[in-house]
Amino acid sequence: MVEDRQDLVTDPDGQRAKLRELAMLAYQRYRVDANELSDMLEVTDAAREWGLLELEEGFHLGLFHRPEHDLDAGTQCFYKGKLVRVL
Repeated sequence: MVEDRQDLVTDPDGQRAKLRELAMLAYQRYRVDANELSDMLEVTDAAREWGLLELEEGFHLGLFHRPEHDLDAGTQCFYKGKLVRVL
């Protein structure tokens, strides 16, 4: 799921939550130990940060269009069927 770049860009927080949930599930089922869980959680945080940076860069380059009406930073809205957060 970390390699699903589209979801990381369109919904970084939601994708991070899914990744964290999967990591915790793997730990609870004894598929990974505490050290591996820690690494997995670090990767999920890094993936979220990457998604946020790509989203902001996309807006800056004009790849994405902000909603036509003004929204405050941090507001979440749907864009092309995905929940996104206005930066």
